Amino acid sequence: MQGWTNSFRTSMWIVAVCTLLVAGLMSVSLAQDQPQPGGVLKVAIAGDPPSLDMHQETTFKVKIPMSNCYNTLVIFDPHGFPNVIGDLAKSWTSSEDGMTWTFKLNEGVKFHDGSELTSADVKASWEKIVWPPKGTISTKKSYYGMIKSIEAPDRYTVVYHLNYPSASFLAMLAYPHNFIFSKKYLDQDINYYKKNVMGTGPYKLKSWVRGSTLEVERNPGYFKEGLPYLDGIKYFMIKDLSA
Repeated sequence: MQGWTNSFRTSMWIVAVCTLLVAGLMSVSLAQDQPQPGGVLKVAIAGDPPSLDMHQETTFKVKIPMSNCYNTLVIFDPHGFPNVIGDLAKSWTSSEDGMTWTFKLNEGVKFHDGSELTSADVKASWEKIVWPPKGTISTKKSYYGMIKSIEAPDRYTVVYHLNYPSASFLAMLAYPHNFIFSKKYLDQDINYYKKNVMGTGPYKLKSWVRGSTLEVERNPGYFKEGLPYLDGIKYFMIKDLSA
């Protein structure tokens, strides 16, 4: 348990440092000029993603490109780490004993295929993480022993019932690998997301050539107004980055 705790803290420290660096660069940029839309960012990553399903993978070779295609329920505030703010969730409350957490979702959020995100998608995604069904794995399962059950009482409400109060529960939900998938595609194939992308994020998958490139393009229907600024991002898979 101690080793896991140290590993999780190290992971969160890396995320925090990267977030603060990006936030700092954004602050400098904003101070000089307003962001201008357009353009394609070109990025080198250290090799090929083993698959595109971040629930089943641990490498940043998946996290870096795929985080642009998905949202999570809540996130760490990029301008105020370690504070947690909403992403797909617009608000939340916890019971007095800390055993029940209720999240209200933003309404009108669309997946890349135009279908609306609902509590059923959040529930299915989190059940895949916490209780992976036969034929799949979850590299994050051991993190969430505090979760007893998940309910979707209405279209825009998700309720987590815990086995015991957990002071770190909200921060654990903000772990950046907890992408929310579309239930429709999980129902068709629990491993759909290993080779395919269907998220609500600011970018959509344009192409993936194993061992070569992975390219994402701007999602014009992204629910956060004014974002993203770029037209796309192209990742080049280079095993030897010194080259």
